[in-house]
Amino acid sequence: MMRFIMIPAVLVAVLAAPRHHALAATIELAGTGQFQVQSKGTLEPDARVYRSLDPPAAFLVFTAAFPRPVYVTTAPRSARLIDPKRVSQDSADPDLVRVDTSGSQEGFLSVRVDGANLVVDRDGITMTLTASRPVLGDRTLEDVTRVLPEYRRNATRYRPDPRALETLRGLQQPTELIVFFGSWCPHCERVMPRLVRVLQDVDSAAITVTFHGVPPGEAQDPLADEYRITGLPTAVVRRGGKELTRIVGDGWDAPESSLAAALAGKPAR
Repeated sequence: MMRFIMIPAVLVAVLAAPRHHALAATIELAGTGQFQVQSKGTLEPDARVYRSLDPPAAFLVFTAAFPRPVYVTTAPRSARLIDPKRVSQDSADPDLVRVDTSGSQEGFLSVRVDGANLVVDRDGITMTLTASRPVLGDRTLEDVTRVLPEYRRNATRYRPDPRALETLRGLQQPTELIVFFGSWCPHCERVMPRLVRVLQDVDSAAITVTFHGVPPGEAQDPLADEYRITGLPTAVVRRGGKELTRIVGDGWDAPESSLAAALAGKPAR
């Protein structure tokens, strides 16, 4: 049976992270799919959560529970309502916002950690920030970048090897990739956007890709068990129904080179 050791609860890990820097007056935050919002005991599907790009962690939450966005910091731990006029959206990236935290300090809310959750309260109205449910099962590239905007945003920062991209664009024989990942896995969040960028740049009809989200802990996943997946992420490369190779470990340093070398029948450098 497949076993993946679950990382500590996302918010617990955030709160335990080193706090070497003080927050600046203007904070950049980016949309995240790693957190969800509950209010009045129910999940808010339309709530939006942004997380700071730099430590210490800060959050901006648009929730129906309060009339204004909620700005939460972890060092020091505090929460307050922010005037929407102090929030500006980046013109080039709709998932990126900047918050001007200067000016009068008012509209404070109580904030506490409750197990793996962050709870904000004011006048009996409560909002809970908690880790999102894991992305499970087969997903398309578009699904992954929509549900996990971190992947889309981090993909734009990767610069693939042009020679490897040219090799992949020239593929004629149908090639299948099955990419096993965990939406809860920090290593996946770090390296999988590289493959996302490669697939976007190549845009080849010869390459079909299925992203398969697996659960954390000891929960069973039949497909991962079938392929005997032992680490994440793992990309299984197939042709004609047969497995050619896998991208694992250091192969994710430059997935375009690993894939191009494997399909050319040469070892990846």
